[in-house]
Amino acid sequence: TVQEAFYRDSEVAVVGVNQEAVEEAQFLTKFASTVHWITNTKITAEEGYKQQLLSCPNVKHWDNTRMTAILGDDSGVTGITVQEKGSSSEEQIDAEGVFIYVAGSKPITDFCEGKVAFKEDGGVDVNDEMSTNVPGVFAIGDIRNTPYKQVVVAASDGCVAAMAIDRYLKGRKSVK
Repeated sequence: TVQEAFYRDSEVAVVGVNQEAVEEAQFLTKFASTVHWITNTKITAEEGYKQQLLSCPNVKHWDNTRMTAILGDDSGVTGITVQEKGSSSEEQIDAEGVFIYVAGSKPITDFCEGKVAFKEDGGVDVNDEMSTNVPGVFAIGDIRNTPYKQVVVAASDGCVAAMAIDRYLKGRKSVK
């Protein structure tokens, strides 16, 4: 919900079957000329949201189809290739932006398993200052598995963590 306005009057692709993918595609309909929604398995998003998205005149649903490549050049993304299940041929779709929401949203955290506490959803458990249960260890951004996977969220987390780390390193009880 930050970068979408950059795609005003452009074709974009959203890849995914989950609620996040549907909500992203729905939001993009306000800006993009065409939203190509690519789904390769059973859609797990809420039925009402799915139907609302499919009723938008600028949404093209590519059901039972997987994205096989993102195309681009020095200017950025220029399109994607897709392949329908059961077909041996691929089709190229023009797109200036691609939003990928696949394999759920569980962050990759194997490098810190057994070292810090985790929430049930797989994200690293932190307090309001981004501190984990291990003194001096902080976590920010997608690794926390928040509902919003945006750079601005990670940057905000980083600002909070930086002030908390400064306080931690200097042994202060509050930020000045």
